[in-house]
Amino acid sequence: MAALTLRGGRVVTPEGVRERDVHVRGGRFTADADPAAEIVELDGRWLLPGFVDVHVHGGGGAQSNTADPGEVRRMARFHAQHGTTALLATTVAGGVEELLVAEEAIRAVIAAPGEGEAAVLGIHLEGPFLSPVWPGAMEARHFLAPDPQLVERLLEGGGVRLVTLAPELPGALELIRRFVAAGVVVSCGHTDATYEQACAAVAAGARAATHAFNAMRPLHQREPGMLGGLLDLPEVTCEVICDGVHVHPAAVRLLHRVKGTARTMLVTDAIEATGLSDGAYRLGDRTVAVRDGRATLPGSDTIAGSTLTMDRALRNVVAFCDVTVEQAARMAATTPAELLGIADRRGAIEPGLDADVVVLEPDLSLVGVLARGAWVRGGDAFGDRRRERAATSS
Repeated sequence: MAALTLRGGRVVTPEGVRERDVHVRGGRFTADADPAAEIVELDGRWLLPGFVDVHVHGGGGAQSNTADPGEVRRMARFHAQHGTTALLATTVAGGVEELLVAEEAIRAVIAAPGEGEAAVLGIHLEGPFLSPVWPGAMEARHFLAPDPQLVERLLEGGGVRLVTLAPELPGALELIRRFVAAGVVVSCGHTDATYEQACAAVAAGARAATHAFNAMRPLHQREPGMLGGLLDLPEVTCEVICDGVHVHPAAVRLLHRVKGTARTMLVTDAIEATGLSDGAYRLGDRTVAVRDGRATLPGSDTIAGSTLTMDRALRNVVAFCDVTVEQAARMAATTPAELLGIADRRGAIEPGLDADVVVLEPDLSLVGVLARGAWVRGGDAFGDRRRERAATSS
C-alpha cells in the first residue's frame, strides 16, 4: 500500500476547511510526510472524510437480505464508487431463519474486508419488532412482538450494530435496554408511538430515529407523537433520506434547523436497484418497481427504499438547506461515526484515523475515493504524481 501526500486540496477537518497537505501511510492518516510518498496534486478540489452510511439495503444489483456473502460484497463495492467508505448492511424484516442466514453472510464480509469495498462495519436490523400500522414497503406479516429469546438469537453470532424497532410495542423497552447493554444502537422507526412513548424509549437508551418523517406517526400540535419526540429530545440523532422524494426539501431544512449537523445524519436507504435502470427489483422477498429512479410497491404510491447514493445526498443537502460543504460532510461522515462510537477510527481527516477520503470537484461532483489508504475510484484523475517531489514536501 503506497504512501501518499494529497496536496493542494480544500481539506474539510473538524476545525474547519484548511488548505494543507494530507499524508497517508499504512492505510491511516499521518502527521508527517513519508519521503517515499507519491504526490497527488488536487488543484483546489474538495477533500472530505469518507461517507458512513448506516442504512443501506443494497445497490448495484445486490442486497443485504441474502445468503451469499458475495452479494454483500457487490453492494459494498458499488457504494464505495459513490464515496461511501463504511456502511451498515441493512436487512428488512423477513422470516427469522432468513434473517439469521443473512446475518451470517454479512458477518463473513465483516470478518474479511476486500479491496475496493466499503468497509461493512456491521448489521443494521430494520425489524422485525415494528408496528403494522406503519409497515412502509415491508411485509407486515414478518413483524413480530418483542421477544427476548429471539433477541438473543439475533445477537448470538455478533455483528449487530444498530436495530430499528417500534418502542410502543409491549415489552419493547426491555428489548431496548438489552440491545443497549450489548453495545447496539437502538433507533426508533416504523412506529405509531406517542410523544410519551418516544420519551420512554430515549430514557431506556434509544438514541436514533430511522428515516425521520417516514413510516412514523406525524407531528400534531396536541399530540407531538414520535416525530415530535425525536425532534424535541436532544439526545436523538435523526436519519434523513435526502433524495427529494422521501422528504420535501422544506422538511429537511426544518429537521436541520432543529437538530443541527451534530444530530442530522444523511442515509441512502438504497436498494438493489440503485445504480441500475428502471425495472423490477427485490427488497427482501418483495418485488418493487423502479420508474424514473423512484422505487415503489407495484401498483401503488408506497415508496420502497431509494436509489440514492451518498454523493448525491451530500449535493442535495447543500442545495436544500444552503449549508456549507463542511456542514454537509459532518452529516455524511462525522455524525454517523459518532453515533456508532467509531469516531476514533473514521469520520474525519485527522492523523491516526483510517485514510478514507472523498475528492470532489468545485461543483461537488465526485471524482475520487480513497478507502483505507487505497484508491477505489479516480486515482489517476489528478495532476502529476512524482515520488521525487515528496522529499521536498512537508
